[in-house]
Amino acid sequence: MANTYFREWKPGAFEAMFDGFYPLRWCLFAEPVHVYRGAAIRLEAVLANEDVLAAGKYPARLEVFDAGRQPVFSRKIQVKVPGAADGVEPPMAFGIFSEEVKADWPEGKYHWVATFEHGAAAAGGEVEFYVTDRQFMPEVETELVLAGRDPGDWLKKNNIKAIPFEAADQSRRQVIIVFDDLAAEKKAEVFRQLAERIARGSTVLFLRPEVFAQEGNALHWLPLKNKGTLLRIFGWVYPKDEWARSHPIFEGLPAGGLMDYTYYRELIPDYVFSGLDTPAEAAAGAIETSFRYSSGLLVGVYKLGAGRFVLNTLRIQENLDTHPAAERLLRNMIRFAGQEADQPLAPLPADFQEVLAGLEKEK
Repeated sequence: MANTYFREWKPGAFEAMFDGFYPLRWCLFAEPVHVYRGAAIRLEAVLANEDVLAAGKYPARLEVFDAGRQPVFSRKIQVKVPGAADGVEPPMAFGIFSEEVKADWPEGKYHWVATFEHGAAAAGGEVEFYVTDRQFMPEVETELVLAGRDPGDWLKKNNIKAIPFEAADQSRRQVIIVFDDLAAEKKAEVFRQLAERIARGSTVLFLRPEVFAQEGNALHWLPLKNKGTLLRIFGWVYPKDEWARSHPIFEGLPAGGLMDYTYYRELIPDYVFSGLDTPAEAAAGAIETSFRYSSGLLVGVYKLGAGRFVLNTLRIQENLDTHPAAERLLRNMIRFAGQEADQPLAPLPADFQEVLAGLEKEK
């Protein structure tokens, strides 16, 4: 769908078609596209040659540049273009380079670039990737209350203090984190207690929507009057657009517009919260208009009494330890949740029994 309903080219569509169908093209890959400093990254270069270059050798440079266009990695190679052999045509695309490199470079955006020195001019030739330095991760000083289990012991490994939900001091506000590991037989009591603690001023972080599921109802335990739906929006030929506001949860991360797909790629989910109550703060969401109209929230902050809770569908939990943006988002969420932790407990609101009744209510 390169054109509008008025048969006009969409912005950038013509350039994308020209680049994609260019008969001589570099196809570059850097994987993973977002790594911690010092981690391994595989750099690959493939050449697509649609009968442009004759058989022979062509000198080329393969380089990685930092954001200031200073080289941090460089290789000079001879690209060997094969010819026909025994009546068999050479492949249209063939590998040129593949090497695992230690990305021990300062934090920032990097450019993996391929260039012929002479004898050829190819399209493509540049892709981006990111390096994040662990030492710049914000400290977490907030004491957490852990409801359920910490998969992979991430909190412990990162020296973030967390006490069990059942043993937590209920005489003060808490910052409670909920992964997706809650026993089904305990959910009714745990969510009743969570609702009470939120209503009195605590903040709860729900890292995965699966925690709300009960007997085929994906959002059964969601503490809202209008629970909405957990809507699946595919990112395929007709993609959705993800956005993130400038918000404390995205502090130090690309935000304030469409999400940078390279930066966040592994964290972007297919699911959004849709049709539920209006949030106090909408931090991130997605919208699809290319094939149908649908939209929803990826990250939202909701009020309940004197407290609040954060809903999230971003794949943070699944990518802790491997994706820097997942770690930064979780640290930001904890710091955001701790902003009101020093305030006194509030009494339960007058309509709290209606809130409890709503937990059992089918959507």
